[in-house]
Amino acid sequence: MRKRRIIWAVWLICAALQWLFENNAATLALLIASVAIPLLSVAAAVRRSKSAELTAQTAGTDLTVRVKGTGLFALAAGDVSCENRLTGEQTQAELRFPPALSGESEYVLHVDTAHCGTLRLRPQVRVQDLFGLWQSGPLRCEEEYVTIAPKLMPLQIVLADNTAVRSDSEKYSQNRPGSDPSETFAIREYVPGDPIRQIHWKLSQKTDELMLRELGLPIATQILLIFRNLRTEKETVPAETADAMAKTYLSVSYALQSEGLVHTAAFAEDGRFVLMSVESELDLHEMQERFLTAGWEAESGELLRLLLETPSAHVVIVSAAVPPDAQSLSVNGSLVTLLMPSQAEIPSILEI
Repeated sequence: MRKRRIIWAVWLICAALQWLFENNAATLALLIASVAIPLLSVAAAVRRSKSAELTAQTAGTDLTVRVKGTGLFALAAGDVSCENRLTGEQTQAELRFPPALSGESEYVLHVDTAHCGTLRLRPQVRVQDLFGLWQSGPLRCEEEYVTIAPKLMPLQIVLADNTAVRSDSEKYSQNRPGSDPSETFAIREYVPGDPIRQIHWKLSQKTDELMLRELGLPIATQILLIFRNLRTEKETVPAETADAMAKTYLSVSYALQSEGLVHTAAFAEDGRFVLMSVESELDLHEMQERFLTAGWEAESGELLRLLLETPSAHVVIVSAAVPPDAQSLSVNGSLVTLLMPSQAEIPSILEI
């Protein structure tokens, strides 16, 4: 805009000099037109901008942006910022509105990306005059979202046996005590400070020693599927890697659901893990939509907290690299499976 104002000022100087030297009606008319027409265009744009309205609508992968209140001397111009919530990619596309005598301009933008995820689209449109000498502030408009679903891989799921799962489908940890009085974790000698209500009085009478009954820890879910897409100032996941991880994560979930295996999907949203139970195909589609929009994990310590708070018989973690707290992943006696990209660095000694 500054460049156009300079060009206009230079043009006015040239027109004024021509009129001074030639001093005829033609040069005078040129000078008056050079001043009046741009100023009238600016005045029209200022007036139109006060009532201009911006709307955006998505259909499939197309974004339609409409501006009401424009005209021949008041044009719409702007761009759309696009953010992939899954991979973190950010791009920008220019909106080129044609002049509209009807007072409404429309531009259809085809949204395309090489990676899956939900794209957050933010139109930024302003009203400007025909010569680009003045521009209004951005018109208000709601954000729009476009979801690019991944192409899934056919997988076959085989679950290894875990003694933490009982045959009657009641699941209890074999490594940690809990607070469920219906299940006994272990019997041991009483230690000062232990809860008195957990003393096994009948057994204590037989042994002449105070014996304590440790309660069982129920396992909330048999299969916990975790997506660890860590993006911080020190560590980032390339878009290609995040895309491959998302395809793997959703492919595993689809395979589990197709086999009738109820599981819990865990992924980060606003810096903390959220849990979604996947029992039906409807649950699966709802999980996928939220997963592709959620974003990425903000704190690396959230993974260990999730495992501590959600005891599971089987844990599947899709990660770009071996978590720094890998030694603690099986803290609840879970069978842990790590799924990582082929280029991920694996320590020479890793015990889980």
